[in-house]
Amino acid sequence: MRRSISIGASAAVSAVHTHGMVSSALNLNERLAISTYHGFFQHVLFAMDRLWSYAHGWQPMSHIETFGHFYAHTVDLICPLIGFSLFWMISRRKVGSEFWKPIGIALLLTFPPGSIAFLPIYYALGLRYPWFEVVRTLLVVLSMAWSVGAIRISAPHTSATESPATA
Repeated sequence: MRRSISIGASAAVSAVHTHGMVSSALNLNERLAISTYHGFFQHVLFAMDRLWSYAHGWQPMSHIETFGHFYAHTVDLICPLIGFSLFWMISRRKVGSEFWKPIGIALLLTFPPGSIAFLPIYYALGLRYPWFEVVRTLLVVLSMAWSVGAIRISAPHTSATESPATA
């Protein structure tokens, strides 16, 4: 029971974070109140931009194109890691020496640079970019949970009365 709750909670939290982070980045037309869903993630984006810009010695929002690439890769990596860390805390699972597996999956499945070129294809297929990122994040989080043995994929079971020849 704890395993299924932890997997569901981690998937839900990482999906909400991904959708909020991506949709707030795509909708910067007006500044929203922090008490709203999009406003909260918009303020997170602005805070990240201020920190990133100050680290580089620039004015905030002065190099938005460069920051956008950094932000996209950060969201691709951080949101699945947030989900997996929540799974790890709720399930109280001992990962131990297998810790490299989920980290490796998160790093390998983070989109390579230039993946933004596929956006016209997503829109032509009717996919909207935030929802595509949510699906990608869910696949990464579930793959990370599978890598430590929390999700088991097995063959269908036969009943004790059936023989293998009749099944």
